[in-house]
Amino acid sequence: MHNDLKLENHDLRLNGGPLLSGLGDGTSVVADPDGIGVFLRFAAETPAARHVFPAGSLDGIGRFTCCHRYEPFWMTAKAGTRGGDVPPETQYLLAEREDGVCVLFVPLLDGAFRASLQGSGETGLELVAETGDPAVVGKEVVGLFVAAGPDPYALMERGARSVMHRLGTGRLRREKPLPHFVDLFGWCTWDAFYQEVSQDKVRTGLESFAEGGVTPKLLILDDGWQSVAQQASGEKRLTAFAANEKFRGDLAPTVAMSKNEFGIEAFLVWHAFQGYWGGVDGDALPGYGVRPIARDASPGIRHHRPDVDKWWGPVIGVVAPEHVYRFYQDYHRHLRQQGVDGVKVDNQAALETTAAGFGLGRVGLMRAYHEALEGSAQTQFRGALINCMSCANEMLYSALNSTVTRTSTDFWPKKPETHGLHLYVNAQVSAWFGEFVHPDWDMFQSGHEMGAYHAAGRAVSGAPVYVSDKPGAHDFDLLRKLVLPDGTVLRCADPGRPTRDCLFHDVTREPVLLKIFNRNEASGVVGVFNARYGVEVAETPPVTGALRPADVEGLEGEQFAVYAHHARTLRVQGRDEAQEVTLPQLACEVFTVAPVEDGVAPIGLADRFNSGGAVVFAGRDEHGVYEVILQAGGRFLAWCERRPVRLTVDGEDTPFAYDEATRALEVAVPDDDTLPVLRLYWGA
Repeated sequence: MHNDLKLENHDLRLNGGPLLSGLGDGTSVVADPDGIGVFLRFAAETPAARHVFPAGSLDGIGRFTCCHRYEPFWMTAKAGTRGGDVPPETQYLLAEREDGVCVLFVPLLDGAFRASLQGSGETGLELVAETGDPAVVGKEVVGLFVAAGPDPYALMERGARSVMHRLGTGRLRREKPLPHFVDLFGWCTWDAFYQEVSQDKVRTGLESFAEGGVTPKLLILDDGWQSVAQQASGEKRLTAFAANEKFRGDLAPTVAMSKNEFGIEAFLVWHAFQGYWGGVDGDALPGYGVRPIARDASPGIRHHRPDVDKWWGPVIGVVAPEHVYRFYQDYHRHLRQQGVDGVKVDNQAALETTAAGFGLGRVGLMRAYHEALEGSAQTQFRGALINCMSCANEMLYSALNSTVTRTSTDFWPKKPETHGLHLYVNAQVSAWFGEFVHPDWDMFQSGHEMGAYHAAGRAVSGAPVYVSDKPGAHDFDLLRKLVLPDGTVLRCADPGRPTRDCLFHDVTREPVLLKIFNRNEASGVVGVFNARYGVEVAETPPVTGALRPADVEGLEGEQFAVYAHHARTLRVQGRDEAQEVTLPQLACEVFTVAPVEDGVAPIGLADRFNSGGAVVFAGRDEHGVYEVILQAGGRFLAWCERRPVRLTVDGEDTPFAYDEATRALEVAVPDDDTLPVLRLYWGA
């Protein structure tokens, strides 16, 4: 780890060479107790609620990637070559120097301030620190973490520990338990019905899944169920905790029907952070100190979205922070009594636009709200919570117990230019912010023309897998590539991240394949995507790249069996040996990468996208017999150096196929309620 960072004569130097030159007079270094990087303190002459500090000229870089907000709720990714190209509201920046060293820049929280980066001139950077409340002011902020090293993935993992050690505001993803619903195949009502959802439509949707034999175990009842009323100022506000007239008898009959008739195990409902898009109606729901507050987004957000303060109405009814804990407890207690198991809480980052007047600043207001939300979700729903529209760093670094967090804007069925961008953004956001929260890559529609593309993306994402299919518009064959007979999904172990060779490229604009890697118990997986889409021309040309086993960071071994899901090819590659991949516009391939050990490499259930995710265990048992334990039955595939003389499934001799040319072993494993156990024998 290259951590020799020193401030000398207004320059931050890395290993003696310039990194940030021309820092302001008020800049000083705060040591990192973990020894990974340094923290920079910026000081102004007079107190203010918003400061723009010079953060120096970014020297000696070849390329950078960053994630910036373009509205309060979401981030997108950008690649570039100069510091001046860094967009306003950048919340994470990773640069690759010309010498190959990677440098991480992380704007921080400090007291009432939150920080972001933006470019200045040709190569300069600026640090913007703001409280969101004109009455909450300060003169200085420890606003930027900087660290460097040759391995960007190790750098981000170690850097995240240093950042959270310094902030003390939240917990790392690895320190927080995942709610049980993340492994259940889900259905969300949003794209199916939008706000016209009703109890009858929920039934129709569940009946449609049942007819195809792939039934969800998780249901998310999205926007459209709440009791709301439009205000004179134009926005709609929450008027009651009970459901509206489309749900006869409140939510209890719908929840009971979903669970008792269709096997739903986790029933989640949507609501906004502030109750509804326009907040809470204080007359209809008295006792929570509701105040009408005009939205006021920060200059950085207005740079990207000048009209953002007009969305959903210019005024919002805000529950006072001293009452928000009781508000959530009352609301969620009512939902739990209806049989609801958890909540998806949307519109979170809009809170920053209403911070003025509470005396806490946007950081303190978010902390008050999120601690109340998490406390209620923990009490009423055992932590079953999805954070949504919440990609502001004051939330991402302050989530103490909640972890599942949407990391991109929605799946847009009617915007073909968004499909490659969707996967690119989620993978890039996951690279850094996946150290703090567990990314959720959003729903998709299996019957959509891009359904297979998105399904492959979800298979390598490590995220929950849920669809928003309209009744009768399913691709059940595609869903079976993701979902096991028991309604669970083959979810990878970690957040899906871009491979090293595409990490610093905008794969939606450059002729570079998007490659997303992940890990399973005994193997790796790489999703390869052509993420480009022709806007000015009818179609972009095919893109060619390479697949190497080394693309799966941290996967040990020297020889690997590599299986291509669509091409149905199986080959052996060395760690750095390349397999050429060419994909046309918005096409994809999924590769399972299994280390060869003892002459065997188990691919897993080959008819699933994440075939290796089905392998629970692979290796020699206590008697020296090679054993594979699977999560379910199906077409099992493995590379075997030699043909076995015998194969058993759950102790029964079972016929198998073996190809002497490719050394591929295949066997049909029956589906039942147990974990199938395969044993391969080469001796007597």
